[in-house]
Amino acid sequence: MAQPATTSRDRNGVVAALLGAVLPGLGHGYVGHRRRAIVMAVPLVALVGATVYVARTPSFELLSWIVRPAVLTWILVVNLLLVLWRVVAVADPYRLSHGAHNIGSLLLVTLLAVVVALPHVLIARYTLDAAQLLDDVFVTDDEGPVAFDDAPPGPAPFAPGDRVITEVPDPASLPVVARPRSTRNLIFRDGVGDPDAVANSVHYRTQREVSLGALIGSDAEGIDRVTILLAGGDGGPGRGGSRTDVIMVATLDTTTGKAALFGIPRNMTHVPLPDAWSTAFIDLEKRLVPYAERKKWTDEDGDGEPDQFVPCECFPDQINAIYPFTRKWVDTYPDEADPGLAALRDTLEILLGIDIDYYAFVDMSGFVRVVDALGGVRTYVTSSVQTEVSPAREGEEWITVDIAPGWHRLNGHEALAYVRERKSTSDYTRMKRQRCMLRAVAAGADPGTILKRFSAISKAVGSSVKTDIDLDYLPTLLGYASALDLDDVATIGFVPPYYTPKLDARGKPTPDLLRIHAMVQWALNADDATIFETGSDSECRI
Repeated sequence: MAQPATTSRDRNGVVAALLGAVLPGLGHGYVGHRRRAIVMAVPLVALVGATVYVARTPSFELLSWIVRPAVLTWILVVNLLLVLWRVVAVADPYRLSHGAHNIGSLLLVTLLAVVVALPHVLIARYTLDAAQLLDDVFVTDDEGPVAFDDAPPGPAPFAPGDRVITEVPDPASLPVVARPRSTRNLIFRDGVGDPDAVANSVHYRTQREVSLGALIGSDAEGIDRVTILLAGGDGGPGRGGSRTDVIMVATLDTTTGKAALFGIPRNMTHVPLPDAWSTAFIDLEKRLVPYAERKKWTDEDGDGEPDQFVPCECFPDQINAIYPFTRKWVDTYPDEADPGLAALRDTLEILLGIDIDYYAFVDMSGFVRVVDALGGVRTYVTSSVQTEVSPAREGEEWITVDIAPGWHRLNGHEALAYVRERKSTSDYTRMKRQRCMLRAVAAGADPGTILKRFSAISKAVGSSVKTDIDLDYLPTLLGYASALDLDDVATIGFVPPYYTPKLDARGKPTPDLLRIHAMVQWALNADDATIFETGSDSECRI
């Protein structure tokens, strides 16, 4: 007797599931359900179109879209729908097939469903990591100031019996005391600074002009320049605080794509302060006056103040100490993400003669984690670096490195030692390394590397970076970054002797504002034809 012909629905269900896993709809066609095959294939057409569009979109433009919370939410939703679609494409043909269904085949189909879902689990993880990163690092309208868990470190004792100043009260929380403006400002008087600077009112500001952050959501489009303070803290095990040993200001002309990176020496002193708190550090200033001079002070008028002392209305100590002294000034800076960085920003605006839109801060351990998350950073070393530096994290040993000249891929601890070493050179060589390392890290953080190592990078950045960059402005900022040519960035350090021709009583450099402002303006006025010689500096090869 003749056997009945085998129909398509009698085909092997496991094969049908496997075909559905390879190409949604193919399994349905295999078992004879052509209408379902067409329905299952429709999303595939849309997915292919979206993939082609994404592949043709410049990386930074694509990134500028991804960093929007609403877009991340949609990615999660669409990703969930894709998971359901892929699982149905595997399981449904198996269900519809009339072949043998048993425990073994069911386990195989279940395994196939898990395999097709795994990439989407990874996408979901990346999306949630990105959302967490944006929430941890960038500010939103309903976010308040940061909390603080440690007191700022004070300077070393200056003379026997001196009280060490470990904290400076928030000036906005104290009674207002009218003080005449100093006529003996150390920076601007004859023999210390340029005499012409006395008449230059740019070094004092009563209030900030409308900031870029205030324009977000209104008329921020068309802004021709974005400037960001980049600070690195030296806090670590046994160090007792976090001074900003790395102080740089990055500025980008959004029209020409020209960028400049200004480095400020950590030991620069007597930097002018904003009017609102220009006399906040009088007690500290008095204790920094040489002991031999203080012994000659008198108080003939009985007002409790030395007749010979006139406040300089500046920060009398090294500029890297402004941050720890002002971190808790929440009354002076009630709306800032970090009052200490806001205070440093306002001080640097006076020093450089420009507005600074945002600030960003990373500590030593965060720097190590970011570099390691990137898989190291490729750096050109011009001379041997042999040094030992303190650990970045609790429980770690001191870091000893020996780096020969030439190209290297430095890990996080090696990179930290490289940018902190100054025993064999100077603070100013170290500043140059810091600027160049920043460029090298930026060059190494290409979209491919970020995608491949995204989870590690997001955790490293999220746990160690503080900024007041508005989340709504981040996509625009990334768009500007896409036009940046890292081979043509002015890297300028305001180092002795030209920019700080005079020293204070302790031998610390004090700034010449006119010279600094002139260099800043030269960098800011660069046009398309300007070629920064520093861009080809051998120490900054990337």
